[in-house]
Amino acid sequence: MALSRYENPGEIREKAPKDIVTEVDLLCEDLMVSRIEEHYPEDAILSEERGGEVAETGRTWLLDPVDGTANFARSNPLFCVCVSVLEDGEVTHVAVAAPRLGDLYHARRGGGAFRDFAGGRSTPLEVGSAQSLEYAFVGADLSFSKERNVALRPALDEIFDGCWQPRVLGSAGIRGAWVAAGYLDVSIGTRNTAWDYAPTALLVSEAGGLATDLSGEPWTLDSDGLVATNPLLHAEVLRILKGN
Repeated sequence: MALSRYENPGEIREKAPKDIVTEVDLLCEDLMVSRIEEHYPEDAILSEERGGEVAETGRTWLLDPVDGTANFARSNPLFCVCVSVLEDGEVTHVAVAAPRLGDLYHARRGGGAFRDFAGGRSTPLEVGSAQSLEYAFVGADLSFSKERNVALRPALDEIFDGCWQPRVLGSAGIRGAWVAAGYLDVSIGTRNTAWDYAPTALLVSEAGGLATDLSGEPWTLDSDGLVATNPLLHAEVLRILKGN
């Protein structure tokens, strides 16, 4: 559906300043929710636009129908669909589909992380091997007009100044998938949007990396931000975040 409307996103409105939603976001969300309700009527659903809740027991679906909406609205190919499944509050399955790139990233807890290419080929994912920030590619949420990011800017400035090259993709889902694939070495999430961050946490962990909150504690749905890296960089990035 997103591909069919790639150059025609329909009505675009602001939910908040510089936070937009397109007609396609809502159509994709309706489609996803209707399919889940059809096949798993007892499951809980929490999606970005409709809201919902995470069930204390049983299964919950986390949905972001179009992650990178600002990109999508401009026909930029860096957008994706994020789906996560929780069992009794624990993330067990995730998928990040980037339809314009032809990639599907997915992981199962204890079962590894993989990328499926258009045509059916599948390969396991493995985080990168950069041993220090000096040789790392780093991506982060960068909306500096928001109070949360203003507070974190000194730390982010130091991290970007110290890395090899920064990357601003406009999609948290793709950024996390690319850390799992080794295209990036660090992903820093400065908000708390579980439907975006849950895929990163499981993909990176199953690809051999580490995913924590900004203080180094294990990432959970209630965490204040996310840091996902290969194991060699995690301590260095956390040291900068804590120092600032």
